[in-house]
Amino acid sequence: MKVVHLRKAKALKGNRSRSFQLLTPETVRAEQMLVTVVEVLPGGSTPPHKHGPEVESAYFILEGRGEVVSDRDKRAVGPETGIFFPSGSKHGIRNTGKGKLRYLSIHVPPYDIESLYETWEGALLTLGG
Repeated sequence: MKVVHLRKAKALKGNRSRSFQLLTPETVRAEQMLVTVVEVLPGGSTPPHKHGPEVESAYFILEGRGEVVSDRDKRAVGPETGIFFPSGSKHGIRNTGKGKLRYLSIHVPPYDIESLYETWEGALLTLGG
């Protein structure tokens, strides 16, 4: 068993957002999944993107309000909501609320998330929360 505390997880910064690398191949030697905790401030977003033809993705909204997109579909989402994105689909989310949007982001199999963030304008790599 491996335990990773959020405050010690590496964070990637995006558009008014941070993605904490919680359970990854690097942190726990996960071979089949990647789990991050994402926090998006009001007006921020995770731009629509793809992970590759074999990666299934899911979000579980912990708090806040947002609008999620997948290919041509858009939906309003709130707390205690799960969203599944089939392999190869383009997806993203933006904070439409007045408070922080916080969600789990799960991917199977894992992919190189740092390379994805490097393609986004203004994304930065930081250590710790």
